[in-house]
Amino acid sequence: MKVLFILSVVAALVGLAAAIEFDLPAAPEAINSRRCLSQWLPRNTHVKVTAKTLPGFPGQKINMEIHDDSPHLNQYGVRKQMDEVTFRFDTQAHANVIVCFQNVLEPGYPTDGRALTVDLKMESGAMAEDFHRLQQEEKLKPMEIELRRLAMTLDDIQDELQYLKQREGTLRDASENMNGRVKTFSFFSIAVLIGVAVYQVFYLRHFFQQKKLI
Repeated sequence: MKVLFILSVVAALVGLAAAIEFDLPAAPEAINSRRCLSQWLPRNTHVKVTAKTLPGFPGQKINMEIHDDSPHLNQYGVRKQMDEVTFRFDTQAHANVIVCFQNVLEPGYPTDGRALTVDLKMESGAMAEDFHRLQQEEKLKPMEIELRRLAMTLDDIQDELQYLKQREGTLRDASENMNGRVKTFSFFSIAVLIGVAVYQVFYLRHFFQQKKLI
């Protein structure tokens, strides 16, 4: 029982969940004013993003887009004129998952500072799984569901540690490569300085011999 409690604490600490509520001012679509929020996530992480807008003044519509900042710029979801929406997806790369919102002021409405309140919640890993549905489909007991949750959380921990290990190896190789270049440049600099010194000695010797000073 004590081990289960410790694992539950680990799961609570490791499971990633972020919730935020903010006001998004309206602006004409041509201005392309957006507000983005991001969270770094490893590859193959299950993510659940839930967003909704609270009632406000008319003449406003919220556009939403989800993508990452990897070289491939993977797209995970787009919704025009969002009211309330939920996206579920698996990340395709180790990257920041970016959620962007744009409050478009419809033509004919004044620019009077009106805004809409956006409620955003992002969950990943075991926190994003629908365990209630899983329990009903597989007819699992509460203890079995908790063990399944802990197993998924430990898998997330293992995947993240593996990524950090790979990242450390990449940075170590880059550091060793840089050290090798610095060492080569140092030897080259020393060789150039020695060459210049030898050239100066022979030049001065030749100069003094022409002047018959030595």
